[in-house]
Amino acid sequence: MVLQGAKDPPVLQVESDEIVAAVKKNGVPVEYVLFEDKGHGIVKKENEIEGYGKVLQFLDTHLKKANP
Repeated sequence: MVLQGAKDPPVLQVESDEIVAAVKKNGVPVEYVLFEDKGHGIVKKENEIEGYGKVLQFLDTHLKKANP
């Protein structure tokens, strides 16, 4: 699970793009959420709700597969 702000100076979007591509290439499930209007950190309430909701969905899906 990768949450990325498109305007994040310490962690460039291209770095997250490369990580996600490598993870997918190795057949590992990954969810990539890009916030176009954010920098480093999720502080906007709408983004928090969306981001953490996607984290919960991802964990629910993949933890259930690991522990049927």
